[in-house]
Amino acid sequence: MIRSIKVKLEVTNPDALLETFKAYNYAYSVSAQWGFDNQTANKIRNHNATYEQIRKEVPELPSSLLQCARDCACESLKRDKCEILPKRKQFSAMRYNQRVITINTLKGIATIATVKGRIKAQFEVPDCYKQYLKWNLKSSTIIYQKSQKTFYLSIQFESPDPELQEDAIYIGIDRGLKNIAVCSDNTFYNMNHVRDVKRRYGRLKSQLQSKGTASAKRKLKKVADAEKRFVTDVNHCLAKQIVQKPFTVFVLEDLTGIRDNKNWGKNNRWLHQWSFYQLEQFIEYKAENLGKVVIYVDPKYTSQTCSKCGEIKASNRKGLVYKCSSCKFELHADLNASRNIVYKGKSLADRLLVNQPNGYPEFLQSPKPLPQKLVEF
Repeated sequence: MIRSIKVKLEVTNPDALLETFKAYNYAYSVSAQWGFDNQTANKIRNHNATYEQIRKEVPELPSSLLQCARDCACESLKRDKCEILPKRKQFSAMRYNQRVITINTLKGIATIATVKGRIKAQFEVPDCYKQYLKWNLKSSTIIYQKSQKTFYLSIQFESPDPELQEDAIYIGIDRGLKNIAVCSDNTFYNMNHVRDVKRRYGRLKSQLQSKGTASAKRKLKKVADAEKRFVTDVNHCLAKQIVQKPFTVFVLEDLTGIRDNKNWGKNNRWLHQWSFYQLEQFIEYKAENLGKVVIYVDPKYTSQTCSKCGEIKASNRKGLVYKCSSCKFELHADLNASRNIVYKGKSLADRLLVNQPNGYPEFLQSPKPLPQKLVEF
């Protein structure tokens, strides 16, 4: 697992670092332009074609920084499949590797390679980040905040991921548009309050957009930022509550590409406002901090499968009710899906699907469902 910390830098020679920013981003632009023109993200070909040219034009730029700029350009091209020319401003962030920066996190000192030789910088690590200082230092990035004329150092630390234990306790989490999350322990996290707040923000944004004045646009940006902060706070609080449950493995559906080529009718608006990925990331990193594990399963048929007998039939689900046509088992549709998710997760982890006639763990076959717990968000 990887964690990033961001600290403020007190630099002895800021002008040298600013000149390095300009040279670095020029090297990035040259590499990106060549890769885009030749429709390739290959780092070796890019290096052979652009290295000598950049060395002649900015000879003072350390070669390791030049290579970092080239690598970043090629990664951007690969990300966009060479369909878009990556562009950067003069003072966009610089990636540093261990050859061009030395960081002593305990003393709060860094020596940084620039176009005018190495310079020193000091920083202070906040107490909330000191838990990561014993981890392995992976990479670092220097950021320049032009409006504040301030330098920041972003440091990435790496540590081994928590391992799955044999005596792990599993919980499945079904995410949706009606309920933010439904857990297989019968906990429901309702989305009514979130929807009400987002509707209010939506009406306000619509009114401001119809005005079209400069002040309305400034207000629109503030409203959009406030809405984003609200959703982020809800996801943080929800993820914290979930990972503090007495379970060691959290099973989620892999929802990659769920918005692609989908027509959800009246739910289209809510689908594209659904922050399921952010919640997923919050659950993952908060669980890792507690030494717990998050695994992902294929979402196929989780809403159509009976969690008692295993019958798969789309017509069994009608709205928020799942009623099996085979065994007559009836349950809330999202809770039924969460139980299927936890089963899939356990099967994936244990690799055990033998000697079980229906393939379902005993605790899922209980005819007496636990009382539902509803949490408003």
